[in-house]
Amino acid sequence: MKIIKLSLILFLSVFISKTALSQFDKPVFQLSVGISEPLDQLKGGDYVTYTSSYLGTNYNQQLIFIDSSFMKEDYKGKTGININGSAKINFDKFSIVRGVGFISFNSFNTFQAAQSGNTLQRFINNTYQPISVKYNYSMSIFSLGAGLEVAPTSFTNIVSPFFGANFSFNFINASLDRTFGGRTDTSRVSMSDTRIGVNLTGGIEFKINPQLGFVLGAKYDLGNLVGKNTNQSLNDAVRFGSTNASINDGNGGYYSNIYYAVDEGLGGPFQTKEKKINWLSFFIGVNFYPSALIPGK
Repeated sequence: MKIIKLSLILFLSVFISKTALSQFDKPVFQLSVGISEPLDQLKGGDYVTYTSSYLGTNYNQQLIFIDSSFMKEDYKGKTGININGSAKINFDKFSIVRGVGFISFNSFNTFQAAQSGNTLQRFINNTYQPISVKYNYSMSIFSLGAGLEVAPTSFTNIVSPFFGANFSFNFINASLDRTFGGRTDTSRVSMSDTRIGVNLTGGIEFKINPQLGFVLGAKYDLGNLVGKNTNQSLNDAVRFGSTNASINDGNGGYYSNIYYAVDEGLGGPFQTKEKKINWLSFFIGVNFYPSALIPGK
């Protein structure tokens, strides 16, 4: 009886190992591009505002400034693009359950033009003079992670819906550029942080031959579930020329001078609320099945 049990266990172990290995050497590679839409506090209105008044003084023209709600309330994100790549390993012989590793790049405000006009410059004697300026803002998120995916009808090798969930590490970067008049030199403030999140994905796959297929899908990212923080240190102030400012997505206060006239001192601390960095992306792409090129696979 013991010999029978041991033989059965050995047989099952060999069978499972062989089956698993036969699937692990059949990876699927996916490349896709699409449109990204910011949600919650990642999106917002214009990052600039126009006014004819500054510090109680009225001017005979509309002046451009960075809107005071930028970063304090939201990130003023607009529609952008995404580029994605993933590798998938089947966990069963029907290719229904898969392990997924992915990288993705989302760039927001892609289609938004630079904003220009006259702003004010502060001089040593505390007087202000108009100066021509152009602002350009962008926000991008590079992500990598892993998770599981289910494609219930992939065994048909024709059409299959799929859905999945992944953990993600998100490297978030925002930059605001300022250029004066006819000058070519640009002053920039860069804000960056790393956050941990999750995403949910789903779509449909079409296999056109053993080596190639197409995919249509959507993905919902919760980008900063873990790690929200706001830096109140003067060393981390959000000012032009700074390359290490924080995105300040947690409750707290921070210092900045980006809302003021050129050469104005730091203000703050500005109180900011906790912000959700979430987005929805739609994509179209191709699936590659390299094992189909190998005889006997």
